Amino acid sequence: MGSPLTKLAALVEKDFKLASGAKKDLKTLGARYETAKLIKDLKARVEQLGNRNNLIIQLPERPRAVRIDPPIQALYTDAANLQGIDGPRQELVERLQDGAPQLKVVSIVGFGGIGKTTLANQVYKAIQGQYDHTAFVSISRFPNFTRILLDILQQFRPYKYVSSLDDENKGISLIRELLQDKRYLIVIDDIWTVEAWNIIKCCLIDNNRGSRIITTTRTEDTAKECCSTLYGYVYKIQPLNDADSTRLLYRRIFHAEDACPEQLKCISSEILKKCGGLPLAILTVGSILASHQEACSMEIWDKIINSFGFQLERSPALEWMRHVFDLGYNDLSLNLKTCMLYLGVYPEDCKILKNSLLRRWIAEGFITGGHGDFQAEEIAEFNIHELINRNMVQIDDFDDCGEVFSVRVHDLLLEYILLKSTEQNFITTINDKQSTKGSFEVRRLSLHVRNSENCDVLASMALTQARRYDMPSVSSLFQLRYLRTRGISCKKLMRTQLRNLEQLRTLEVAVSELEYFRLDPEMLPSTLWHLDLKGGVKLDGRIGRLRDLRTLCSLEIVHGNVGGVKELAELTNLRELKLYQCLRGGDDETCDVLLSSLCKLCDLRSLIISGPFELNRYPDFLARWSPPPRYLRRLHVMACLFSTVPADFLAELGNLSSLEINVLSLQSDGADVLARLTLLVHLTLHIETAPREGVVVIRRAAFPNLREFSFRCEAPCLAFEAGAMPRLRVLHIECYEQGTWLSDGVLDGIEHLGSLDELKSIGGGKGKA
Repeated sequence: MGSPLTKLAALVEKDFKLASGAKKDLKTLGARYETAKLIKDLKARVEQLGNRNNLIIQLPERPRAVRIDPPIQALYTDAANLQGIDGPRQELVERLQDGAPQLKVVSIVGFGGIGKTTLANQVYKAIQGQYDHTAFVSISRFPNFTRILLDILQQFRPYKYVSSLDDENKGISLIRELLQDKRYLIVIDDIWTVEAWNIIKCCLIDNNRGSRIITTTRTEDTAKECCSTLYGYVYKIQPLNDADSTRLLYRRIFHAEDACPEQLKCISSEILKKCGGLPLAILTVGSILASHQEACSMEIWDKIINSFGFQLERSPALEWMRHVFDLGYNDLSLNLKTCMLYLGVYPEDCKILKNSLLRRWIAEGFITGGHGDFQAEEIAEFNIHELINRNMVQIDDFDDCGEVFSVRVHDLLLEYILLKSTEQNFITTINDKQSTKGSFEVRRLSLHVRNSENCDVLASMALTQARRYDMPSVSSLFQLRYLRTRGISCKKLMRTQLRNLEQLRTLEVAVSELEYFRLDPEMLPSTLWHLDLKGGVKLDGRIGRLRDLRTLCSLEIVHGNVGGVKELAELTNLRELKLYQCLRGGDDETCDVLLSSLCKLCDLRSLIISGPFELNRYPDFLARWSPPPRYLRRLHVMACLFSTVPADFLAELGNLSSLEINVLSLQSDGADVLARLTLLVHLTLHIETAPREGVVVIRRAAFPNLREFSFRCEAPCLAFEAGAMPRLRVLHIECYEQGTWLSDGVLDGIEHLGSLDELKSIGGGKGKA
C-alpha cells in the first residue's frame, strides 16, 4: 500500500501534472512543485534515518537474564593476578619504596590500551596503606582543574565532605596546606600535556617525608617533564608477551588458561599476533568470542580473523583499534548499540554511576517494559551487564553489596563512540577544544564547557530538535522523564509546579548544607519512581501521594512527625529507603509508628537509617519488625541499638549482602549467628561492651563471601580459625581501650586471612598499621 508520506507525494505530483496539462497559473504550479520536492526530500531523509530510529525502538521479544561473566568480573576484582603485571608492579613498588626521604615521581608511559592505568592502580593499592593521605585522579585530554583539585581534596580524610571549590588557586592552597607535614601518595592518571603537569605540580610539597607521585601518560616528553624537576624515573610499559597474551585470552573465553580446544590454538595465535600484546585489544576480541553460545565454533573464529583482513598490518599506530571496536559494535543488537552510543554524553575519564545511567536509558526511551514479567529497570540492568561482558564498558567500582556501582569508558573506545555518534547524528558534543556534529540538525547536545564564551558555537547550530536548558520553561516539558539539578537554582526550580510533569520518573535535587530548604511533596508529580535528595534539601509534607516511588533518599524523621511517618506505609513499591532521624526523649509513639510503616514495605531491597539517636532509650525496636522483607540485601542501621545480635530477626534475611549493626553486647554464639548470612559481602559490627568470653572467634569456613569487615569494641578481641573469611580483602579494627593493643593473643590467626589486602586499625586513640 505504501506509507502515507509516499501517497501524499504521489498525489501532489499527479496534481502537478494535471495542472501542467491545463496550463494553470505558473505561480501555483511552482508552489505545488516545490511542495512535492520538499515531500520527496523528507521521505528520503526519513528512510535514511530509519535505521537510527530502529536503534531506539527495536527490542528483543524476550530479553534473557544477563549476569556479569565470572572471568570478566575476576579481572576487575582480582586485577593483581592479571597476566604480565606481577613483574612491572614489583619493580615499581621497589623503586617507590627505596627509603629515600625526598619527593619522588615514577612516570609510566605507553600508548593507549596497553594497561598503564591498571598497572598504576595495582602499585597504588600495594603501598597506599603506608601514607597519611592518598588520592587517585584522572586528568584526561581536556582537564577541568577545579574538579580535579576538588577530587584530590575529597579523597583526603579531613576534606572528605568538601562539596565545592571556587577556583584552582584555592584548591592548590588547601592541598599544599594539608600536605605540609604529611607523607602522601598521589596518582595522576592520563596526563596529556606538559601544561597540565605544571598546574598539578603546584600542589606538591617536598617535605622530606618520603612522599611519592605516580603519573601515567601516552607521550614520552610529558613523562620526562614529570621527572625533570623532581627525583624521578620514567617507566616504559611494554606489551604483553606471547605467553601472557595467550593466558589472558584463554581466561576470558574459556574461564581457564589451559582449556582452549586443540583445533583453535593455531587461529588464536593469529588473532593474538594482530592484537600486538595490548590487553584492551585482547579483552575486546576475547569478549566478542565469549559472548557467543558456540564460543568453540571454528566458523566464528574464522569470521573474527577474516574481519581483520590485512588492514591491521597496514594501519599506523593504533588506528587499527577502530577495526577491533567495529568488530564488537557490529556484533551488538540494535538496542545495545543505542545504549552504547549514549555513553558519548559523558566526558573522558568520567566515573559513570550505574543507577543514574540506567535511569537515563529508560528516560530516553531506549528501554521499555511490556515484556511479561520483565521490567524496564531489569532490562536496563541486563544491558549494562552485556556491555561489561563484551568489554565495551569497564567496571570502575563495586558497591557494598558486591554489585557494580560505577563504570568507565576507555578513552580509546570513547573516541570511537563519538565518531559513530557523529556518523549517526546521535549525539553532538561540545567541549572547550572542539565539537562533534553530524550532518543533520542536533538531536542530543552534550556540553562539557567551563566558560560561557566557549558556547559561541551554539549560535550557528540549528537546535530546534534539541531540548535546551531553560529554567523558566522546565514546567512545560510535559515529556520530561529525568531531571537532575544542583545548586541554588534548585529553589527556583521547585517553585515551577513540577507536579505538572506527569512523565517525570527520576528527580535528583542537591544543594549544599548551607542552602537548606524544604520540598513539599504536593509540588511533585505522583508518578515519580526515584526521588533522591541531598545536602540541605528536606522533604516536608504528605508523602503518601507518591505511591509509585521505588527509591526515596532521604526522608527526615523528626520529633512529633507521626503523620508523615504513618504515610510512609503507603509507599508499598519502595525498594530503596534512606531515613535520617533525630528523635528525642518521649518519641516512643514515633518509633512505634515507624516500625508499623516498615512492616508494610515488603519489597524493600535496601534500608539505611542514620542520624543521632538516643541509643539506650529504644533498644531492639527493629528486632520487632515482622515479617522483615525477604528480598532485603542492604541493612545499615548503626543508629538503632540492639541489645545483642538479633538471631530470629536475621534468620529471615537470607539475602543480606551488606549489614551494618550496633549491639550492646555479643553473646557467645553472636559471630556464628552472623556467619549464617552466607551471602554477606560487607559487614560492620560495633560492640558497646567487650564480650564476656574475652574473644570473638571467627570459625573455619565462616563468612565465605565477605570482602570487607569493620569491627569496633573496647578491646581487640578477634581470633580467626584457619579457613575463616577466605575472600576477605579489607579489615578495619577500632579498639578504644588504652594499653591493650599490643597484648598477647590479639588478632590470633590473622595469618590465615590469605586474601587480605588492607588492614587498618585504631587502638588507644592512635592509628596502627
